[in-house]
Amino acid sequence: MKKNGFTLIELLAVIVILAVIALITVPAVMNVVADAKVSAAKDAAYGYIKAVELDMAVKVGKGETVTLSTTLTTVTVDVKGTTPLDVNLVVTNGEVVSGSVLTSGYLVTVVAGEVTTAVASALTVLP
Repeated sequence: MKKNGFTLIELLAVIVILAVIALITVPAVMNVVADAKVSAAKDAAYGYIKAVELDMAVKVGKGETVTLSTTLTTVTVDVKGTTPLDVNLVVTNGEVVSGSVLTSGYLVTVVAGEVTTAVASALTVLP
């Protein structure tokens, strides 16, 4: 008698092996996605900070009156990409030195002019 196909035990063994592989890989993939979201929020905040500094430099170059040391609490410059929902930045001598930016659902902290941390935020600011 000729035997064609697989037995039920063989099929169950393959399904169990595939399930184990899925259990190992899914958390790793989810961590990569979460890390990418945090990195994107940090990059968006960094881009906004550099846009603020560039805007001030351009205004100074044009001879416009600019307050080089201030606290920004609103979105003041146009940026390509993600616009921050909320801004609280301390600017000294035309450079952002500290503060926070709420963008892409993350509160990004700025210390000594560098983007340091991004934590998920439940805060939303309605336009």
